[in-house]
Amino acid sequence: MDVEKRVKPEIESAPNIPDVKIIRPKLFPDERGFFSETYNDEEWSAMLGFDEKFHQDNHSFSKYGVLRGLHSQPGMGKLVSVVSGEIYDVAVDARPDSTTFGQYYGIRLNDRVKTCFWVPPGFLHGFVVLSKEGAHVTYKCSAVYDPKTEYGISPFDPEIDIQWPIENKDELIVSDRDKVHPNLSEKIQKVSP
Repeated sequence: MDVEKRVKPEIESAPNIPDVKIIRPKLFPDERGFFSETYNDEEWSAMLGFDEKFHQDNHSFSKYGVLRGLHSQPGMGKLVSVVSGEIYDVAVDARPDSTTFGQYYGIRLNDRVKTCFWVPPGFLHGFVVLSKEGAHVTYKCSAVYDPKTEYGISPFDPEIDIQWPIENKDELIVSDRDKVHPNLSEKIQKVSP
């Protein structure tokens, strides 16, 4: 496996949404394979200014073409990484008072680059699996999941206009639940007085 060595963690903001972060953890490849320190709260706080605390870890496996999302759990941020395979991961700003409301940032995450993607609280999250063998995805969550507060938005909302990299929609596998989510503007209208 061809992976790039990193002796210290790195962080950068998404170009169009500064609250979304791309984090590259330490990674040490050698002739045996590699070792990666995927999270270190003390070092990430001191070196990166990343002070999130996590309360739940999740792991999903999805086949090629599976599109999960867009979902939000109010108060929950997610640090997403790929253990094996490749995905196109998306964060959509769903904070009504934000200057970047309705905008999204997408990034390819895979098992070679070992990049983490920080999706802050107040954002929608979704991804599509690009690798033929499927993908194992892990999430460190800053809150415990509460099904009563979760909501979803259509991953095909034309106002958000996510450019999913699988062009043939017949190859997409979307859950029945995700197929019927409203558009973001419809969701906001229902919440407004």
